[in-house]
Amino acid sequence: MRQVLGKRNVIPKRRFNRDIITTFTVTSETLHHKGGVFKMKTLKNYFPRLDTKQVALLGLLAALLLILSRFTFGPDWLKFGFSFIASGLIAKWYGPIWGAFVAFICDFIGATILTSGQPYFPGFALSAIVGALIYGFSFYNRDHLSWTRVIVTTAIVLVVVNLCLNTIWVITLQNAWHNSGMLKTMVSTRALKQLVFWPIQSILLYVILNNKQLDRLRADIFAR
Repeated sequence: MRQVLGKRNVIPKRRFNRDIITTFTVTSETLHHKGGVFKMKTLKNYFPRLDTKQVALLGLLAALLLILSRFTFGPDWLKFGFSFIASGLIAKWYGPIWGAFVAFICDFIGATILTSGQPYFPGFALSAIVGALIYGFSFYNRDHLSWTRVIVTTAIVLVVVNLCLNTIWVITLQNAWHNSGMLKTMVSTRALKQLVFWPIQSILLYVILNNKQLDRLRADIFAR
């Protein structure tokens, strides 16, 4: 009886290898097929090649980002502006890699060439890169952005970049780490600012990034 059961459970080696190869092939096709369970994305998907028109448009958006970043309001520790609009457009149309590259270049130009008398501080460049990556991975190549996606992505950027990273840079530049009263005031004020601007920024991004005319422009520029 033990021998019979043992023979019954033995799988021929050729059949076993063939089953593994077949399973791997089917699984790979399922993962890479658009209609499969999963749609795998590689770095190439997030870093598209650009033609002349697309590079020209990216340059215009970079210029818009520089212009909007220059128009900020409020004191140094409580600035607010509208550069996120250009960042959102670049993220949706060009992806996180191009977005991060443009964010770094614009921050460097804005902090060195367009600003005189102040030493360059790389912390805000890191903030710009992180924000562009978050926007890019969330918005890139999506025909329509849902309210949930825009609201959640905006909240992540406001908390990670504006509230955490930028607050650290401002405190460092003002050498306020040992001033507990100033720290509490600055953190609480900046947290309130992010809370106030969360719905405003979300609404503006949703309306602009889902604009039909901008979608038609994008379709014309990125038509293959």
